[in-house]
Amino acid sequence: MLLRILCLLLIAAIASSSSFIVHVLTVEWLPGWIGQQMEGRTISPSWDVRYIAMMTSIEYGVAALLIYHFARDKLLAWGIPLVILFMFALLAATHGALIRQPFMDYIVGNPMQVVLVQNGFKYLIWFLMSVITVLGYEFLHRKFVSKSNNQA
Repeated sequence: MLLRILCLLLIAAIASSSSFIVHVLTVEWLPGWIGQQMEGRTISPSWDVRYIAMMTSIEYGVAALLIYHFARDKLLAWGIPLVILFMFALLAATHGALIRQPFMDYIVGNPMQVVLVQNGFKYLIWFLMSVITVLGYEFLHRKFVSKSNNQA
C-alpha cells in the first residue's frame, strides 16, 4: 500500500514538473515575444468580448459536471456538504488556485489582505461552481430517476 502511494506521488510529481518546466521556460521569453508581436496594435475591450467570454466559460461547467458525474457514486457516501467541499478543492487545485497561487502571491510580496481578497474571489468562483454542479446534478437526477422509477 505504501509503495502504491509513493508511486502515485511520483507520477503526480512528474506530471506537475512537466507543466512547471514549460511555465518556467515560457515565462522567460514569452512576454517579450508577445510585446514584439503586439507592437503598434491596440486592443480595446468591449462588451462583445465579455459576451463571448461568458459563452465560452461553459467549458468550466461541463468539465465540473463530467468530473462529478464520473466520481458521483464514490463521493455520495460522504454526504452532499463534503462532496461540495471536495469538488471545490478539486476544481481550485486543478487550476493551482487552492494553495499554490495564494502562497506564491504572498511570497512575492503581496500583503496578506491583498492575498486574501484576490484569492477569496477565486475561491468563491470554484465554491459556487461546486455548489451549483452538485446540487443541480442531484436535483435533476432525483427528478428524472424518480420519474423513470415511477413509470416502471
